Amino acid sequence: MPDQEKIHQLFADCVAGNLSEEDSGLMEQLLSTDEGIRKQWTEYMQAFEDTSSRQFLQKIDADRAWLSVSKRIVEEQATVPRQRSTWMFAAAALVLLTIGGLGYYFSNMPTGAKSEKVVTRSDVVLKLWNGEQYNLLDSTQGTALIQKAATGFQASSEESQRPGVQQDAFSTISVPATMDYHLVLPDGSEVWLNSSSVLQIPASFQTDSREVFLIGEAYFKVANQADAPFTVHTDSLDIQVLGTEFNVKTFDGRQTVASLFSGAVEAWVGDDRIQLSPGHEAVASADGLLSREFDRATVAAWRTGVYYFDNESLERLLPVLERWYGVQIRIADPSLATTNLSGAIHKSDSVTVFLENLKTTANIRYQISDKLVLLSSATNK
Repeated sequence: MPDQEKIHQLFADCVAGNLSEEDSGLMEQLLSTDEGIRKQWTEYMQAFEDTSSRQFLQKIDADRAWLSVSKRIVEEQATVPRQRSTWMFAAAALVLLTIGGLGYYFSNMPTGAKSEKVVTRSDVVLKLWNGEQYNLLDSTQGTALIQKAATGFQASSEESQRPGVQQDAFSTISVPATMDYHLVLPDGSEVWLNSSSVLQIPASFQTDSREVFLIGEAYFKVANQADAPFTVHTDSLDIQVLGTEFNVKTFDGRQTVASLFSGAVEAWVGDDRIQLSPGHEAVASADGLLSREFDRATVAAWRTGVYYFDNESLERLLPVLERWYGVQIRIADPSLATTNLSGAIHKSDSVTVFLENLKTTANIRYQISDKLVLLSSATNK
């Protein structure tokens, strides 16, 4: 019986259309004799049935994808017996990866098997205005601690004059790489913080003045209070709402993006202001502030552990992998940085699943040493 790593690799090779004749026979045998593996395979393929995956697949150029997948299927049919080709065809037709204009798609899907991550668990740290620190992952009093973080600073005018006491005191929630965290603010607003993100809450956060400061990425579901606007500040963009749902992303140093899902948002940079309607996002960059439409199915999918990317360069994908898996990734061959990819990364998978798919479909080798991953071209020996 193959180990779970081998089974996982068989699944990945199958959906990529890269099974050897020997492995094809092995997988057919496993599926016909082992109920547990059949269940894993079913769960693996059902990952394509969710709405966000279907909507994302519709964005891929069907003509180019079909030509590429058809060519691979024809080649496989020449060497694989007909009875084996049926389920291989279904897998190949569902999975397409775009690499430099070629139409393939790969998706790292969660399976019933356990994936080993190459990182250890870190803390989600709450640091109060008074210096106290708590690990929110280990605390059963998370809500009470957030309440204290946002409303616990009640310094009198006499106290505010003492050395070391500041009127503008902040509490900070820091989410490390590999983690994410959901919290509820005193006004009932909900915040989902992505990996490697920081949220600052004024210790004087009150219902008549709701302001927070964000570094990284977060999804906000703001409680509606007509007399108390809710404001999110970032380094390059400010967003103000009354009651709404929106995503804010500041990871990319070149731009900050606020994507509106419901309600209304006003975003501004200096004197430049934009009013957003649902389905539109504000983008702040060196070129100014603009509004554009966005894909609802993909922008906030990170909350469910999925990151979608469409014709995105490998160079811009690396920070996502580093945040989600807690590794450092370096490219030995600079020409690989501009390799364009489309697909999805599932946080529940090991980083090696992505790397193996990259190796299979883009001909990119990888080496892992502790938490450092080095990528190089397979043609460079």
